[in-house]
Amino acid sequence: MIKPNVDIARLTEILYDQFGQPPANLAPIESGLTASVFSFDCGGEGYVIRIATKEHAESLRKDGFIADLVISTDIPVPSVLHMGVMDDLHYAIAEKLPGVQLDRLPRNEYLKLIPALIENLDDIRQVDIGATPGYGYFDGRGVGPSASWPEYLLSIKDEQPEGTFYGKWHHLFDETFMDREYFDHVHKKMAALMEICPPDRYLIHSDYGWDNVLAEDGKITAVLDWANALFGDHLYDVAWMDLYSPELDLRAQFKEHFRKEVVQVNYYEQRLMAYQCHISLESQMFCAMMNRPADYRWICNRTNYLLERG
Repeated sequence: MIKPNVDIARLTEILYDQFGQPPANLAPIESGLTASVFSFDCGGEGYVIRIATKEHAESLRKDGFIADLVISTDIPVPSVLHMGVMDDLHYAIAEKLPGVQLDRLPRNEYLKLIPALIENLDDIRQVDIGATPGYGYFDGRGVGPSASWPEYLLSIKDEQPEGTFYGKWHHLFDETFMDREYFDHVHKKMAALMEICPPDRYLIHSDYGWDNVLAEDGKITAVLDWANALFGDHLYDVAWMDLYSPELDLRAQFKEHFRKEVVQVNYYEQRLMAYQCHISLESQMFCAMMNRPADYRWICNRTNYLLERG
């Protein structure tokens, strides 16, 4: 299990030391894969604490980096108030913003929020990242690992350092249901589209919506968990949402939004296809690693449909 087990008595002690009083209403929040998350009240205010192992502490630092990066924008990201170490675990305390996770809303309420989701994601596109270097999965200092966007995308086939989320993952081809030939097929399709991917750099959430966005009274109230955030083509987020919500035809809704806002999106369909291949490749890895054969079949079938449609 990637999420750490948390000693509640020890957590209560840490929070008492931080706030000078015991926390009230301490309760777990079901969210994410690498951090244990709790909400609590103290001094009449609401807070959230995320706790991760040393190997995954970078995600906490990324949340702090993003909170500072967007502080002058209208994007609702909770401020990170304190970071620390609890024995061998790392933690970050942030303000608690109001709202309900999108995946817990009634269907009709979620559908009404789609225009607001599109507007909010376009606000993320416009965040100034000019002071940051690199492409791809950046660290808690805002440094991307790759010299170009295609370099980052193509590197999905490479194994990663020990201690990272996937680490030395190639054994999954031999030990699970993951199909090496199919993985290589999708990677080849993606590689053929690299020439049309622009070099422009934007902030990408890379896990936007569902349990990482809160809403209340028809408004987006929080964008959470920036652990998977990237620097690269902003259409990656569009590709993500469209891939996992096929019934909503979000690509058409985003395209209309870009037309109205006069945002150039050359090679729109081809770029979406490239990024959906990349998302599919990582999803295949994830499903194999987490032993989710039904989800693996779903992503392969969805990818096949998109590739055949062209």
